[in-house]
Amino acid sequence: MRLIVFDLDHTLLTVNSSFRFGAFLYRRNFFSFWILFGCLIDYARYKWLGMPIQQLHLKTFVRLFKGRSLNTIQRHVIQFLNESLNKLLYPPVLKKLEDHQAQGDYVMILSSSPDFLVGQIAARLKVDHWKGTVYQADKNGQLIAISQFMEGEDKADYLKELLSHLKFSQLSLTVYSDSYLDLPLLKMAGQAVGVRPDHRLKKICLQNRWEIISIL
Repeated sequence: MRLIVFDLDHTLLTVNSSFRFGAFLYRRNFFSFWILFGCLIDYARYKWLGMPIQQLHLKTFVRLFKGRSLNTIQRHVIQFLNESLNKLLYPPVLKKLEDHQAQGDYVMILSSSPDFLVGQIAARLKVDHWKGTVYQADKNGQLIAISQFMEGEDKADYLKELLSHLKFSQLSLTVYSDSYLDLPLLKMAGQAVGVRPDHRLKKICLQNRWEIISIL
């Protein structure tokens, strides 16, 4: 048995699940155009002006979700995935996931997307384990904070603990990701796979002769 780790956005999915879910909420008047505009400005600051990704997460959380009912958001997630998940999955990587499951491997998803999204997707794909960025709710079920990020280094730290707990060796580990940000995770793996990798990760994949999946 091997331990198989999949990133979610732009790996198992062809898109960023958070962005698509945000667009879904906007179409249902969950928030205003001006809130959407603010989120786009924040993303531009992250993409081109060096805003840390954790800060982008926090700003988006405050704009869209802070004070909202977690139960309400979870109902929206179910509707969103009912309508869209099958269209958003990336078939070559979904086939890899299904092959690993058929072989009896232990399959998991590690994603920086909100846990209320990642958990629902993981359940539908019947993976053994998953972890996303943790959105904390108060005793009344209202979202109040991001209590744990799940970015590249966070994923690697979490996986180290899991490897020890599950008694897997790193040689038995396969990791699939599209992003240079997941390099700490990919370096841990006995087998690293770049999925339509970004420019920096593609260069590293070629240097290390890692498998690349880039089927259109």
